[in-house]
Amino acid sequence: MTQSFEDILTSMLEQLENNPDQDIEVLVKDECEKMGVSEEGKALLSETNEYIDGFAEKMAALQKAKEEGRSRKQWMLEEMDRILEGRDEQEKAEIVSAISDAGENVNNETLKDEED
Repeated sequence: MTQSFEDILTSMLEQLENNPDQDIEVLVKDECEKMGVSEEGKALLSETNEYIDGFAEKMAALQKAKEEGRSRKQWMLEEMDRILEGRDEQEKAEIVSAISDAGENVNNETLKDEED
């Protein structure tokens, strides 16, 4: 019997609620094995979890910076300095350009959504 995404998610959330201290990675791995998820699917899920964890860490760092009285802009500049440290000028330029392009794309999409 194939389970729907909602059934699987509900099951996992119930398991977490019953045992909030359990390792979520182990829970996801066990559920993947029960569902017969492919190795490629497991790799994508792992990559997604790493991305989410990274996002959560950055949000916590930003919140801490705000609690310490720093602005979002100050925090972002500090992060940029950290990311660019030790890189050559060409690599720095490429990173800054990619970030700038991404920001411009977000702005364009936001304007497009507001126009629709």
